[in-house]
Amino acid sequence: MKPNLLLCATSACLSFLSFFMPAPLCAQGSSNPADDPVTTQHSISIHGQSLAYTARAGYLTLRDPQMRARGRMFYVSYTADKPAGTKPRPLIFAWNGGPGSNAGLLELAALGPRRLAAKAEGASALTDNEDTWLQFADLVFVDPIYAGYSYAITPEDQKQFLSDRGDAESFAEFIRLYRTHYEREAAPVYLTGESYGTYRALGVADVLAKRDISVAGLVLLSNVFSFSHPDDFDSLFLLPNYTAAAFAHNKLEAPLQRDLQKTLNEAENWAEQVYLPALTKGDRISRADKKSVATQLARYTGVPADQWEQHNLRLGADDFSVDVLDSTKGDFVGHYDTRAVGHGQPGEPYNVTNDPSLNYGVSAAILPYLRNELGWKSDALYAGPFGGRWPTPDAMRGDWTSVLWEKSGGQQDRGPLLSSLLARRSHMRMLLINGCYDLATPFAAVEYDLSHLNLSAEARSRLQLIRYEGGHAAYTDATVRHKFYLDAKSLVEVTSEQPPMKAQF
Repeated sequence: MKPNLLLCATSACLSFLSFFMPAPLCAQGSSNPADDPVTTQHSISIHGQSLAYTARAGYLTLRDPQMRARGRMFYVSYTADKPAGTKPRPLIFAWNGGPGSNAGLLELAALGPRRLAAKAEGASALTDNEDTWLQFADLVFVDPIYAGYSYAITPEDQKQFLSDRGDAESFAEFIRLYRTHYEREAAPVYLTGESYGTYRALGVADVLAKRDISVAGLVLLSNVFSFSHPDDFDSLFLLPNYTAAAFAHNKLEAPLQRDLQKTLNEAENWAEQVYLPALTKGDRISRADKKSVATQLARYTGVPADQWEQHNLRLGADDFSVDVLDSTKGDFVGHYDTRAVGHGQPGEPYNVTNDPSLNYGVSAAILPYLRNELGWKSDALYAGPFGGRWPTPDAMRGDWTSVLWEKSGGQQDRGPLLSSLLARRSHMRMLLINGCYDLATPFAAVEYDLSHLNLSAEARSRLQLIRYEGGHAAYTDATVRHKFYLDAKSLVEVTSEQPPMKAQF
């Protein structure tokens, strides 16, 4: 799967680029809609300790210079109760990917005070989240203007939001509004995004820097910074993730089944030193060398060497997901978590809506949670990554954001933007995480992009790159969710004590 195709899949139920979400119908609103949220008080128990907090669900309205409403962004925020006069708590703004996913998965499976219970039948029960980030920061979950309950005032207004630039600008303006509305200008600001949300976060941080709003840190999961790698590099980047999938299904020889991280490092080194040079030779590769490379590919992926030879040493994610199992049965591994197995008809093309690694249970849980626990009642569709809009579109998935998203100018590589942000903000730190069982956002692509930014040693010291043993939404594993909590907490603790620095341009 080419990285630029990843934009059609996300984690917010999917995080990456993830899937394209249905573009909401433009809602009609008054020229002066109210921004008063529904406010409720709550308390959860974490390891026997009580954590009291205030939840708010509502809208903030984006206005043009003439104060005319152009769009309304829906959010859910959680603020820990604290004595008056204490110093401002860190403030984390979180969103998912798509670019058309709502924030529900991050909210109910990772960061929020309440989370989905473990694999309950029906998967809609919620429990207190012992790994909620509310323990060290206040949280704001934001939906893009075309997802969740967010909407543009008119169809013409909606066009300005459906592009990489318009999307980043709208989130940056939301953050300005929230800080002003709730008088949180003194709180250290952090951005958390998943999948396309990582690409978005870099754009948002850049806009905020130009407005002299300091961002102390970014915590980014299932990263993607570039959509335009050459085909040979796409194959290179996917190879270690194929190895992880084969490891998960016990398809490797015994020595490679002992230590996953060691095996992944070995596969990645071989791919850089042997596989990529073989790919770049194209038809010039000798028959003997081609057979030798195919044999090693079989060793690292569990897919027979003859399959690799027949595909000219290149297997896309759709083919690999079937070939790593038994292609005669129609079984396939999930693209967003290769440990999951789906069942179809032999020869049936991959369909993201049937992917077994995308069944998180959030869709069944989010509306009852918003209504019954947070008191937010609405008959509107809480838009997720796929259809459901009225009226039904004529074209297949015609209501997805992919249909309306402005892509005519191509998508800018945001790797250089990451480098620029680190250079302009000397206090900023970034935590970059990818799951090794994810075929949508390969971790090797992120490592490659970062290694070609000419970062100084000092800037690189403020970057932490981590591989989790999980899928696209790696935090759905309890052990990974706890590690995610600890890693984010560490970043916030290190940076929140440092005074914000003026941006340097």
